[in-house]
Amino acid sequence: MYFGNIFRYFEIAEEELFASLGHPRVRFFKQKMIGFPRVEAWARFRKPVVHGEMVEVTLWIEKRTEKSLLYCFELRVDGQKELLAEGSYWAVCIHRPDFRPIPLPPDVLEVLKDYLPPSSRRSREHGDRHPHRDIAP
Repeated sequence: MYFGNIFRYFEIAEEELFASLGHPRVRFFKQKMIGFPRVEAWARFRKPVVHGEMVEVTLWIEKRTEKSLLYCFELRVDGQKELLAEGSYWAVCIHRPDFRPIPLPPDVLEVLKDYLPPSSRRSREHGDRHPHRDIAP
């Protein structure tokens, strides 16, 4: 698999999270006139993903700030424990059509309430941006 495709798998996992909560992401965001562009992305590749292999992505929200979410991901062959890849991305809530950053809307917080950590300030320190930095390659 081409390495850049991993972020597509991560995005699909995010779409499936919202759909599983009864709010398909694209429609939900369009109704609210918001978007969540990615402003920073990180990935570490442990083993190659063989073309045609079924994979599963584990997703969680590691951090949230007033206007952004840090999604974290792990990729494995379906049903196996061995980690193939891991990554994260910061997504900032914006108002459409002007792309102005805005606070996370109450509706979004309500939908994600069971998945959200407490709100925190985003640190600019390198270590805070890469939650898996302490795992050796």
